Amino acid sequence: MTATAKPASGAAARDEVTYMRPVSNCAGCGDTKVSWSVMEGMRRYNREHKLKGKDRYEVVYVADRGCGNLQGWHDYRIVDTIFFMGSGVIIGEGIKESCSDKQVVVTASGDGGYNFNLNAIKIAGKNKRWGAINVIYNNFVIRMTGGQIPLETDFDKEGVSLGYDEVIRVSPFHINDNADLFKNLIGRYLNKEKVMVVADGVCVLDMTRDARAAGVKLGHFAKTEKCLELKFAEERARVAREEPEKLKDLPRFKCRQCGIGLRCHALLNNDPTICQGCGSCKQFPCVTDCLSFEGLSFADSISINELSMMSKKR
Repeated sequence: MTATAKPASGAAARDEVTYMRPVSNCAGCGDTKVSWSVMEGMRRYNREHKLKGKDRYEVVYVADRGCGNLQGWHDYRIVDTIFFMGSGVIIGEGIKESCSDKQVVVTASGDGGYNFNLNAIKIAGKNKRWGAINVIYNNFVIRMTGGQIPLETDFDKEGVSLGYDEVIRVSPFHINDNADLFKNLIGRYLNKEKVMVVADGVCVLDMTRDARAAGVKLGHFAKTEKCLELKFAEERARVAREEPEKLKDLPRFKCRQCGIGLRCHALLNNDPTICQGCGSCKQFPCVTDCLSFEGLSFADSISINELSMMSKKR
C-alpha cells in the first residue's frame, strides 16, 4: 500500500489486507521509514510540478533480499520487488532499460549487500545513460547470515570513486526531511545525476539494546483524543456492548495511516508499550495532527553517547 497523509479511496479494504498480514519488521525499523520517505518524496515531486494522471512520475523501488525487505511488501508498498542479496542495484539497471520514461528506479541494499556486489554499484555509478538513486541501509551488521560484522566501509570515499556525484548521510527516522530530500533527488535523477544515500543506524533492535545498557530511557508515541482510530475503537466497543447485532456491519478500522505508512506494530495496535523509541512519529503528517512523541528517541540522535548526555540533562 502507498502511504499517504490522507486516507485514499479503498483505504478500508487495504486496511483489511494489512490486518490479515501484519508487517513483520520491528516497530521502529529504520528500513521501512526510509521507504516511506522514498514514496512520499515522489508524491511531493508530482505535486510540486503539478503532474497528474499519465503525466505523473512513479517510483520503482528495487531492493536486495535482506532484513529491510522480508515482509508483506505488496500490501505495505515497502519495496516493489526483491532479488537475492546484493543484486538490487544491477537488477535496477536492467529495469531502467525496459521501464517507461515516467518511472524512476530507486535501488536499495544493506551494508552487507553493498559489499557483496560492488561491481554492480560501480556499473550503476558509471552508466551514463541513466541517473541513479542508490540507498544503503547501514545497520552495521549482516543480519541475513547470522549477525556478522560487515567489512569496514567508507561510503563517503567509496561512493565517489564508484562514480556517484554525491554521497548523502541521513537518519532514517527524520522521515519528513528525508521525503524532501528524495523529492529533490528525483529531479537530479532525471538529469542523469548519481547519488548514494546512506541511512545510518537503521536496526532499532541493536540501538535499543545499547541504549538500555547505557541507562538511556527512551520515550514512546502518544495520540490525543482527536485520533480517528481511537474514537472509532470506542464506538466499536459501544456497539459491541449495546448493539452487538450491528457489529458485523462496521469496518475494523477508521484510520491507520500512521501505522501502515510507517509500518509500525505499535501504531497499528495503538500500544505504546511496544514502541521502540524510533521517534519517526514526530514528523509524520497525521491528518488530524494527533500524533506526537514523548521523551527521547533515535530521531534525536542515533548516537548512544549523545542520547546518554541528553538523558542526564533531563
